[in-house]
This record gives sequence, structure tokens and C-alpha cells, in this order.
Amino acid sequence: MDMIHTSCTQSKKKLDTNTETLNRYFDILQKILRRLPKGNPYVQVLQEVAAGKKSRQSTQYANHISGYANDGNLNTFSHTKDTKDDKSLYWEVDLGHYFKIRQVEIFVRKDCCGHVIRQLDITAGPSHNQMTRCNFYKGPARTGDHLVFECSPIINGRYVRIQKMVYTSNLALLEVKVMAVVDKTVG
Repeated sequence: MDMIHTSCTQSKKKLDTNTETLNRYFDILQKILRRLPKGNPYVQVLQEVAAGKKSRQSTQYANHISGYANDGNLNTFSHTKDTKDDKSLYWEVDLGHYFKIRQVEIFVRKDCCGHVIRQLDITAGPSHNQMTRCNFYKGPARTGDHLVFECSPIINGRYVRIQKMVYTSNLALLEVKVMAVVDKTVG
């Protein structure tokens, strides 16, 4: 009978020790949970993701490089050559990695030439041979316009391309912004 009593006593001590440990961990967990924000700590926001990224264009006129279209400066612009030999004028940006692309914004030059922004196919995709149409702009634009094109559905991509679908003279872009859906931590 003493063996049973000893065994029960040892079991009770182990149970008491385990209960103490669980209570201590429970208290620590409660303190951590009280410090966390209530609800979902993440929100989805639109963020511009093309600024300063590597870009290129089909041709270049004078010193108007492709990077001027995504440098954040509204006093510079990219500009392709006005040549009938180049039937597929384009501007493209490499975002560096995949983003959930929601919209593409094009700022038209403020000093002239809004009419050249027309017949544009705006595409995005994970690689050059897997591009999906975000939108098409028939145009023509007006000088100084700010054009916003929604991608519906959202396109998961690394590259964004703006390409003229028919020859209508050069492609001059004041600024291009690519807006992507990103998760942000609240608090």
C-alpha cells in the first residue's frame, strides 16, 4: 500500500509542477497577446514600385534616355526616335522582382506633344514572353494629361511595357508610375 501511496504522491508532484509551468507560459502568452494590435496587423496598400528601376526603350532620341520616364522628375522625359523603320516603339521597366500590379499611370509632357500618346498597349508579366494586357489606350492624350490605367484582374509581374500598336510618330513619356498592391504592417 505504501508503494501506491508513494507513486500517487510522486504523480501529484509532477502534475503540480506541470500545472505551474503551464500557468507560467499561459501568463507570458497573455502578456504577448495584449501587446499585439487587435484584428489583422496587415493592410494592403498601393505603392509605387517603378521609381529608379532599370528601364529601356526601343530607340533613343537625343539624350532622352528611358530612365527619365521613371526618375520621379517631372522636368525630364524619355523619347524614342521618330522613324518609320521602327514599327514597334516601346518603353519598358524591370521592377526587379514580382509585384501584384494594380495600375499604371502615365504623365504626358506639359510643354507639348500630347497627341503622340495614343494607340498604346500596356502589358505586364513575369517574363518578356508571358505578358498580359493591363489596358489599351486609344487616345490621343492632351498635353499635360495624367492617365491612370487599371489592371483588372491584378497582374503578378516583374516587367511592365508600354508599346505603340501602330506607327503614329515617337513615344515620349514624362513619367510612368507602376502601382502595386503590397502588405504593410499596422502599428
